[in-house]
Amino acid sequence: MKKPTTINFPRLLLGAGLMCSLVAGGVAGESAVTAPTQFAAVKEGRKLAYRSVGTGPVLVLCNRFRGTLDTWDPAFIDGLAKHFRVITFDFRGVGRSTGEPPTTIKAMADDTKELIEALKLGKVALGAWSLGGLAAQTLATFHPELISHLILIGTGPAGKTEHPMEPIFLDHAHKAVNDLADEYVLFFEPKSAASREAADLSHARIAQRTTDLDVPVPPPVWPKLHQAGAEFFADLHGSREMLKRTRIPILILHGDHDIVFPVQNWHALNREMPTAQLIVFPHAGHGPQHQFVRESVAYIAAFVGSSTRSLR
Repeated sequence: MKKPTTINFPRLLLGAGLMCSLVAGGVAGESAVTAPTQFAAVKEGRKLAYRSVGTGPVLVLCNRFRGTLDTWDPAFIDGLAKHFRVITFDFRGVGRSTGEPPTTIKAMADDTKELIEALKLGKVALGAWSLGGLAAQTLATFHPELISHLILIGTGPAGKTEHPMEPIFLDHAHKAVNDLADEYVLFFEPKSAASREAADLSHARIAQRTTDLDVPVPPPVWPKLHQAGAEFFADLHGSREMLKRTRIPILILHGDHDIVFPVQNWHALNREMPTAQLIVFPHAGHGPQHQFVRESVAYIAAFVGSSTRSLR
């Protein structure tokens, strides 16, 4: 299997240790497969479903379109949990979180903020996949003081972009139930035997959790999530400009053939983002962290540790 291509990311980072202050709070002895679902009370009497694994610096993860607590690859979460207290959660009205589903990206960013505040996490590293990456960038636009590092996986920048989503994504993403064949297309590179094999392994790992399961996102919610995404791309909040002026260290992990958020849209901004580092994985799709699990964990851990030291 080929090694990922790196852009503006020194090799020495892979050996860097973590220098963040420790924040305890993970469930001792639990893994992504066994960690119990918990609930954080937030505004308007709502509750956000979340799980916590590991101890150490806090890493909050925002999820993808139709994503729930059960759609993260346990190997990815457990790998990160060796370095961080990893918190995954459902946005309002998604999975087991209560309230009306979000129709704006600001609402999704607010959910993330409210979770951080409800759990008294302080400043966190914020990771995000796909649609979650739009919420994370919006939170960084409004509340940069809450974020020490921003890790964007298989997502895109706000505003006008030259390279659009491929129609095949919606053809598969809007099926009532996605099977393994759909996952090949949605999150991996179906033309690559190595990527399909990685998809098989990831699918099997995700299926290991059989109790305390989350609730799938029903079709009536999907248009609301699309509406939230559309707001982000209209860039009503200035998130594209945020990327050009922020001091938050940003790590972008991307597949070389992402049918949802083509990596070329980041290339157009690469020289304008003062803190961003871009990693492009070969023969990979929209879910590179589920294909290149160890590499993704290593990049994230090294990035947080090294950039924390450089900011001191």
